[in-house]
Amino acid sequence: MAKDDSNFWSRWQTMFILFIVIVALVIAGAYTSYALLSSPQSGIGSGNHVNIGDAVAVEYIGMFEDGTVFDTSMQSVAENNTLYPKSLSFAPRSMYSPLNFTVGAGQMIAGFDSGVLGMVVGQTKTLAIPPEQGYGPTDQSLIIQKPLTLSVPVYEWMGNSTDFQNTFQISPTEGTNVKNVKYGWNMTVYHVDYASDMVLLKNNPFMGEIITMPEGWNSRVISIDTSANMGEGEIIVQHLLSPSNVKAVMHTDEAGNQFVISSVDTVSGTYTVDYNREVVGKTLIFKVTLVSHTPTD
Repeated sequence: MAKDDSNFWSRWQTMFILFIVIVALVIAGAYTSYALLSSPQSGIGSGNHVNIGDAVAVEYIGMFEDGTVFDTSMQSVAENNTLYPKSLSFAPRSMYSPLNFTVGAGQMIAGFDSGVLGMVVGQTKTLAIPPEQGYGPTDQSLIIQKPLTLSVPVYEWMGNSTDFQNTFQISPTEGTNVKNVKYGWNMTVYHVDYASDMVLLKNNPFMGEIITMPEGWNSRVISIDTSANMGEGEIIVQHLLSPSNVKAVMHTDEAGNQFVISSVDTVSGTYTVDYNREVVGKTLIFKVTLVSHTPTD
């Protein structure tokens, strides 16, 4: 009986010691993990942390969630399309330099302003900025549906002979052939009304003619009716757009406004254009490095 008690206490002591060792290892591991989480990231410098009102300079790469770059302060990023594929709206600049701004002064979008708070010189940080902290939600009024066909009059008046001369660099004479500035097809000076100083032009495309629209895509002449619309005539142009044109390039209209084709429906005979800036309504990813910092104090 005494021998059995001795074995029992011996086993109990061994188990107790093992328990103490395990607890010690767990505590040590937790402390190590805390130390790793609390330590500065690799490459982070030291010094004052950025606060509201401080002047800072940052290098940055602005990306969409698909990884395409829409803006950067770094020439090496701008010129490298392999590692940094570009979005439709990316516009190269002649010079690249760090971005300077005063934190909290309203010079930056809200998410960028708050994102640099607490940084120190040398630190790199990735910011994910939702639309409400970026450029706001999509403006539905800037999304417009249009027909895939365009109606152009056969006959059209030009204001006066001065307008004609400025446009075509010649004087208006009946029978003179010129090129339509907008569509590129042939036009003829049909009549010159000297009393009112008006010039009547006749558009002379041929059936099936392929033209390039001012916005950049091709279209085809599919109908010419010289007697339609009470003698004004009508030319029907079919836009040669397909789903492959959706968000393929950035287009510019005659007023200089940029847009993308957001949908093409050949069944309903419509296409939709979106005049919202590409950064609007999207979550933006910024990789930001703080290169200089001047505290307000």
